[in-house]
Amino acid sequence: MSQPQHRSQTADRGRFVDPEQLICPGCGEQVRPEPPAYWRVCDGLPAPQFSHPDGTALCRHRDGTVGEPIEIGW
Repeated sequence: MSQPQHRSQTADRGRFVDPEQLICPGCGEQVRPEPPAYWRVCDGLPAPQFSHPDGTALCRHRDGTVGEPIEIGW
């Protein structure tokens, strides 16, 4: 009797995603893998790692936090 194979959630977190396949969750615009050009550092929070092609931060969520890019769904 074989044991069922379970995928580790950490395996999904560590996989490489091509930046060309990422979009902003708010507007759907393609993102660039660079911090925003003008980012005001507040309360010691780190700058986001992605931005819009024009250098602005990704669209914010309703709670005011900056969105994380999502993969394009094919």
